[in-house]
Amino acid sequence: MAVDALGLALTCREKEHQPFPDVSDPTSVIIEPDSFLVVIEFDMLAYKKRTNSRAVKKTLSIPAWLNEAAMAMDLNFSQILQEALISKIQH
Repeated sequence: MAVDALGLALTCREKEHQPFPDVSDPTSVIIEPDSFLVVIEFDMLAYKKRTNSRAVKKTLSIPAWLNEAAMAMDLNFSQILQEALISKIQH
C-alpha cells in the first residue's frame, strides 16, 4: 500500500501547487537498529491512469481535409488523441 500512499500524497501536493520533496539517497538514510529500508518505485503517470480514468469532453478543430481522410480510414479520433498526448507528456 506504500505506492498508493505515496500516490495520494503526491497527487494532493500537485493539486495544492506544493513542490514535491527531493528524492532521498538510500545511502544517506540512517537506519535504526531492528529497522530496514524499503525503496518504493513510483510512476506518476501510471498511478494517474489507474486512479483517475474519468473521461472529459474536449472540442477541437482540424482542417476539413484531415477530417475527411481520417473518417475515410475509420480512425478513432479520441484514441489517437489520447495516444499522442500520452506520448507527448512522457517525453
